[in-house]
Amino acid sequence: TETSGLDLARDRLLSIGAVSVRDNVLDVADSFHALLRQREPTVGADILIHRIGTELQASGEPPEQVLRAFSDWCAGRWAVGYHADFDRRMLLRASRDAGLPAPSLAGWMDLAVLAPALMPERRLRGKRPASLDEWLEALGIDEVDRHDALGDAYATAQLLLPLLHAARLRGLTRPAALAAESAAAARLRELSR
Repeated sequence: TETSGLDLARDRLLSIGAVSVRDNVLDVADSFHALLRQREPTVGADILIHRIGTELQASGEPPEQVLRAFSDWCAGRWAVGYHADFDRRMLLRASRDAGLPAPSLAGWMDLAVLAPALMPERRLRGKRPASLDEWLEALGIDEVDRHDALGDAYATAQLLLPLLHAARLRGLTRPAALAAESAAAARLRELSR
């Protein structure tokens, strides 16, 4: 997601992007991207990051339409994100505000906690937690257009691929097992704070 900021109570969902991964292969042909029309476009410094200016914000599609289309696209799929809980909560709030049910996903996985759990040998300069960009660099994944919902989804999918390989080496071959590993890693991280 791209949002007007990081405050879940105040900031707004501006765009949604998603890229499919099937059978350990990135499927760019099966992707989703849409801008949500804003009644009152943001005019702050956030535009310098996400590059969704006031004209683009005003020309997006109606939020209800975007959220319905996204819900249809992702029905029954697993959602994978980097700091996925932020995306999950932002999508839930936007859906609720639009009078719609939450997207019916199979579940969520957070690569911010899953990456260090599956690749502990790759502790990135002692940082906890490392950024998505640091993981991409550490794994030799080429620079991608970031801070755009579709670009961030593509970057996250690129990171997911080597993590799926690491998961298979541990015998984690089903999405539910990976989601359980993600949840366990998140709980461990919370306990260590």
